[in-house]
Amino acid sequence: MSYEQRLLEIGIILLEPFNGAKTHHSMKCVHCNHEWTATPLSKTQAFQKYGYNGCPECNKVRIRERNDITRQQNIQIVRDKGLIIESDWDGRNAIGKNCTPLLVTFRNPKCGHVFTCNAVNILRTDTMCTVCGKEERTSHINNWSKSNSEEWKKTADIWQRYKSKVTKLTKQSYKNNKHKINPNDLPTGRAGTEGAYHIDHIVPVRYCFEHFIPEEICAHPDNLQMLGWRENVGSRDKLKENIKIPKIFTGLIMGCS
Repeated sequence: MSYEQRLLEIGIILLEPFNGAKTHHSMKCVHCNHEWTATPLSKTQAFQKYGYNGCPECNKVRIRERNDITRQQNIQIVRDKGLIIESDWDGRNAIGKNCTPLLVTFRNPKCGHVFTCNAVNILRTDTMCTVCGKEERTSHINNWSKSNSEEWKKTADIWQRYKSKVTKLTKQSYKNNKHKINPNDLPTGRAGTEGAYHIDHIVPVRYCFEHFIPEEICAHPDNLQMLGWRENVGSRDKLKENIKIPKIFTGLIMGCS
């Protein structure tokens, strides 16, 4: 079968004599009469791969139709959620070649709030009202903070005394057992100092306090190690995973025997 026949079968007419499969020819779409230039090979391959003859104008029409369907579906999604569209929105997610997010104003008749948000957030998440959502999150955080604060206040004075004593005993332990704790003589220093190390408690001080472990055990040389300041920075009150609990904690920590 000649290329002219193959092209005609997929809806394209050559407007000039065939001069090679990879040579650009003037051609016309039999569906919309649009004329353009392309290689016969590219059009037959496009049809094999996509099922379309590759006419630029027909392709634009298909894209518009597909987008129209998607936009109508998006509008229906919002309506199914019970939201009322307050702004002039045609259902698109974004605008422009860079797909800039599109802000849309909605109203939730259940709570009465009117809010503006990214169209994608409404379409792809369970968001029903950004105002209610923010209030709920804020309330949860405030309740958590209040609870934590009250719990902290109950033990603040005792904790400060405990930590102060552990700090004092830790300095003594390090001074008397530096050869054991820091055999490589690693440099100590403040956080932010390049190459500086900190004296770290393997079982954290706060953990020891909350589990009624004596200060002397917490500050024992066997519970001390050297850590780079980046690794050590940050308050910790839980045991690290996969650490080897010092034997001095035998019977004091569950699971340590």
